[in-house]
Amino acid sequence: MKETFILPFFIFIFCFANLPLQAQYNGQEDEGEFFLGSISPVVLEKDATEINFINSLSSFWIAYHEFVPSTISTRIADRSRFSRFDQLLRVSHGFARSGRWDIGADFRVVHTRLDGEAKSSPFRVLGNNTESGQSNRSLASIGLRTRVMPFEDAPELTLQGSFNYPMAKDPETRRSIGVDRSQVGLMATYFQSFNSDTYYFLQGEWNIFLANGDHDQTTHLSALNGYLVFGLMQKQFFIFPGLTYVNTFQRFSSGGGFKRINQQLYGGLGGQWQIGRTLGLSLFLQKPFIFESGSQFSEWVRESYSSVTVGVRVLL
Repeated sequence: MKETFILPFFIFIFCFANLPLQAQYNGQEDEGEFFLGSISPVVLEKDATEINFINSLSSFWIAYHEFVPSTISTRIADRSRFSRFDQLLRVSHGFARSGRWDIGADFRVVHTRLDGEAKSSPFRVLGNNTESGQSNRSLASIGLRTRVMPFEDAPELTLQGSFNYPMAKDPETRRSIGVDRSQVGLMATYFQSFNSDTYYFLQGEWNIFLANGDHDQTTHLSALNGYLVFGLMQKQFFIFPGLTYVNTFQRFSSGGGFKRINQQLYGGLGGQWQIGRTLGLSLFLQKPFIFESGSQFSEWVRESYSSVTVGVRVLL
């Protein structure tokens, strides 16, 4: 039953492992615009192809509470480590002569592990089952994504729509990797430059995880993101600190209201090495300031959390 306490986190990490956090040029050498790979304010030109391969590893402790009648209080009865490794391959292509929309396909593989040894290595998620824990992995989902520049005279604003369908073979596997429902998402991104080497990005996102036979509740996830981007050494290198605030809501019955399951506030720091116009390598680290599980019986231990994302982006 311990696994039920971490299902809300599955929803969060599934969505936000989508962010490659990669810097890249928009294909115009004379402009040299900076943009983040998956939330780019610059849509691909016609016949241009973009390939992103993103690997994200997150891990933290779960502390399980039990009630002590004699003191009318709770105490920590046990701890375990939850780890998740996401691998996302995203291929996008520009089809429009106007350069105002493109279409992409997402392929996601997920590895998860719940280990009774809280001090075990997060990299155990890549191994097999042991006496202390169980590892699960599968092709988790495939999806379609489109980016649109709605206003020709406002290229700073970009909208993205996505749909992802779960692909694991059986319900138990889908639940264990946290991808048991179809997901519909909408994202809006706005960017501005302070000068030729400094930018900021603002992003709002709403994702809906649709109820089905595996999971009879619909879940809504909202997020606000902000990044400040600095270009260094003639834009060969970039650093970008950022903040992400996430709220997860659940609708528990037909016609019923929404209840917040959990919330998180993350601070992150990323770096990008731009190798020419066509290749970028990125690294992004995150730590939580707010890390609420929303459960009365378990606690996500904020101090134990670690997250690293490594990405490669190729522009053809």
